[in-house]
This record gives sequence, C-alpha cells and structure tokens, in this order.
Amino acid sequence: MGRTMSGQWRHHRPVSRDTRPPRIIVAEDEPDVRKLVAIALGGLGYEIIEARNGAELLDHIGDGLLSGDESRRPDVIISDVRMPGLTGLEILAGLRQANWPTAIVLMTAYPSPETRQEAERLGADAFFAKPFDIDDLMTAVINMTHMPLHGRRDRYH
Repeated sequence: MGRTMSGQWRHHRPVSRDTRPPRIIVAEDEPDVRKLVAIALGGLGYEIIEARNGAELLDHIGDGLLSGDESRRPDVIISDVRMPGLTGLEILAGLRQANWPTAIVLMTAYPSPETRQEAERLGADAFFAKPFDIDDLMTAVINMTHMPLHGRRDRYH
C-alpha cells in the first residue's frame, strides 16, 4: 500500500493556474501501470501527459520551458524509480538542484529503506511502493493540487 513519507506531506506547493486543470506528467515504463494512473487521475479532471521513460519526461518538461509559457509547467510529476535511461531518483535530484517547485511523487516495485530515504533526502513529496492502492495515490495528488472533488469522482467510480 502506498504511503507518504513520514505520514506527512513534505511540501505544500500552491498550484498556480488560471482556468486550466492541474497538469500531471506520469512517467512509467510499465504501460499498464501508466494507463491505470493516467485514467484514474484523468477521470478526476486533471490534464495528464504520459511519458514512457525519463527521457520523455524531460522532453515534456523542456517543451514547456522552451515555449516560454509558464502555464505549461507540470503541477505534479509522478515517476517510477526504475526506468530505462534516467531513473526517477535522478530526475528528482536534477529538478530539486534546479530549484523546481513542482510536486514529485515516486513509485517503485523495488522498495527498500535506502531508496525511500534517498527519495526523502532529495525532496520527494510522496513515495509509493507497488502495488499501491490507486485511491491512496489519487488522494495524495488531490491534496497536492488542492483540486476540488465537487462531484467529479462520483462520475468515474
């Protein structure tokens, strides 16, 4: 079951947006897991961008930066820890080193105390061990984005 680090949210970053829904990038090399997360969060009204690996995740982030459009920056990044090429921990470390305020959720099928501690040290907002309860992940993202559930969830469950 997924758990946030220390049972608390490490960071509460306000989501700045006008009328657009919060944008979430889901980076996961396992297609079934990626689709499950994308469908669950998309059903709540989030804008979902899927990435098959760390390189695609960085491409999506770079597209927003190169366009000069601040509104294209993701509000939340959900990433697998182990992916081909760049890992979720490497992406987390790089984004935090660049002082990116975006909320970052890591998930892994290979949890270890060391991996969890490293994720916490690098500034992950939440950490989930697979298999996790999708409702726990949805709740974490809702809390991070302050997304109102006003009738949305009932339509999809």
